[in-house]
Amino acid sequence: MILEMEFMEVSIMHHIGLIFMLLWLLSCFNLCNAVAYFVSLVYLYSVHARYIMRLRKKLEYEERKQSYRRRVFSESESVRWLNHAVEKIWPICIEQIVSQKILLSIIPWFLDNYKPWTAKKAVVQHLYLGRNAPLFTGMRVLHQCPDDDHLVMELGMNFLTADDMNAVLAVKLRKRLGFGMWAKLHITGMHVEIKVKIGVKFLRQWPFLSRLRLCFVELPYFQMTVKPIFNHGLNVTEVPGIAAWLDKLLSLAFEQTLVEPNMLVVDVLKFASPQPENWFTVNENQPRAHAKVEVVEAADMKPSDSNGLADPYVKGQLGLYRFKTKTHKKTLFPKWHEEFMIPISSWKSPNVLVIEVFDKDHFVDDTLGKCTVNIHDLRGGRRHDMWLTLQSGKTGRLHLAITVVEDNTKGNNGTVDAEALNKEDTKSLTS
Repeated sequence: MILEMEFMEVSIMHHIGLIFMLLWLLSCFNLCNAVAYFVSLVYLYSVHARYIMRLRKKLEYEERKQSYRRRVFSESESVRWLNHAVEKIWPICIEQIVSQKILLSIIPWFLDNYKPWTAKKAVVQHLYLGRNAPLFTGMRVLHQCPDDDHLVMELGMNFLTADDMNAVLAVKLRKRLGFGMWAKLHITGMHVEIKVKIGVKFLRQWPFLSRLRLCFVELPYFQMTVKPIFNHGLNVTEVPGIAAWLDKLLSLAFEQTLVEPNMLVVDVLKFASPQPENWFTVNENQPRAHAKVEVVEAADMKPSDSNGLADPYVKGQLGLYRFKTKTHKKTLFPKWHEEFMIPISSWKSPNVLVIEVFDKDHFVDDTLGKCTVNIHDLRGGRRHDMWLTLQSGKTGRLHLAITVVEDNTKGNNGTVDAEALNKEDTKSLTS
């Protein structure tokens, strides 16, 4: 943790030095005015907020890691022997299999589906994961369901690459932005902490494995170092705007494809075949139901602007799915009349809808209050019309109407799909 703090302090000093240098250059040309100082202050504030968020996230994962170490599973096996074996075999053959055979086949699928709108094409030109092997932090066999023919295991893994890790991602920009030019990003470091479920289906003959199912138990901790010019220069993931976009993109890619109940399914027979075949599929489970959320209006909102009014909009989240309404300018009684169809993957989850109202500002949006709704209490197909008092705010009420549909018909009349909205939000981050 001390090394992490020292790294952050040095990086922040680099940003401060850059700002001082720019201000000095502007002063040489008599261009250093109040606007330049204000922009510099906003930039440094953004950098500081970014580092605080990264440090908080790191502390959360350190606490979780310590809790994992203290926890004793009744069915857990020692992974010391596994780590020792993987460490010895990793540089000989496992690294090449993982990087060249597995990841170079899977990554293009993610790039095609989740590349930003500014990129016309993205290609991995080189991938080497380095000499460090992943470290397994825990392993246990889960109880098998009667209707499931897979042996299911839960694995914890921590992968911190060494300084010899090198990957090159080539991105072709669209003509209207980059005149169709190619740009290269050099990935020189990566840190991944995941807890994954692996389902194994066995065969009676070679290769004795028929199918593998893989999914993340929760959203993984993922950080990487990306440099635009060879292996040197500024780490672009430290720039506030790019950092937020990368976090959003990675979260969407993982949440919508690999976090439970979604999974990656590997056909081992096709994988072991000498002929090139499509050996994996990404299965996104069909939802058990849909919650139709109608954001109707709000009343008595808290004045947040100097004119005594506000520019309110609503953000909501149910599980892994998010939505956002349009912003209404200069009003304390906004009327949205917007609808969102949110999939419900399982009734075993809490399924609590979290709604928060914000005031749109130029730099940081202020919160006007929040409220929660338990979707379990609204099952039955009936439309529930409700006025909710906003918490953590002095005043404000929100008018919602929620209908839980548990059949295959969504009734998607003018309704926005929450998952599609997430991809639109990803595009908006790049514009």
